[in-house]
Amino acid sequence: MNSESLIASAAINIGLALVILCLFSVFRKQPANANIYYPRRLALRHTISFDHSSNRFFPSVDWIRDAVRVTEDEILSTLGLDALVLIRFFKLGIKFFVVCSVVGLMVLLPLNYSAVSPELSSSSRSMDSFTISNIPRGSNRLWVHFSSLCFISFFGIYLLHKVM
Repeated sequence: MNSESLIASAAINIGLALVILCLFSVFRKQPANANIYYPRRLALRHTISFDHSSNRFFPSVDWIRDAVRVTEDEILSTLGLDALVLIRFFKLGIKFFVVCSVVGLMVLLPLNYSAVSPELSSSSRSMDSFTISNIPRGSNRLWVHFSSLCFISFFGIYLLHKVM
């Protein structure tokens, strides 16, 4: 894979994510979609107020601020135990992903790129120069990969133990 393909793929995925977030923001403000976005409130016969002005047709990011500030007790009382477990699972995944990304970007990526591979010439460096395949067999640099694997594994076990 070359860097142009990676950039094009990232641009397409980021663009799609922004479009989907905008659609979510608009659709959740429509009264006709209340049974999709607020089923528990409707089942408990709580009133749901909607803005009937033209603002409901424009995307907004206010819901992100509200979603970040909500407490686990509020989630449990309004959405139930299933939603709380799912959100806690997502938080665990985010914590694990951040640590894996830091280790990968700060330790493994420079290590792999700085290795000298006899198979790759300096003129044909591609995304392969950032992978473990760039490190020759028997190199001491492979111990860094092993150590990173052990660290990430133990960190994952620690996160799971902390959640339990």
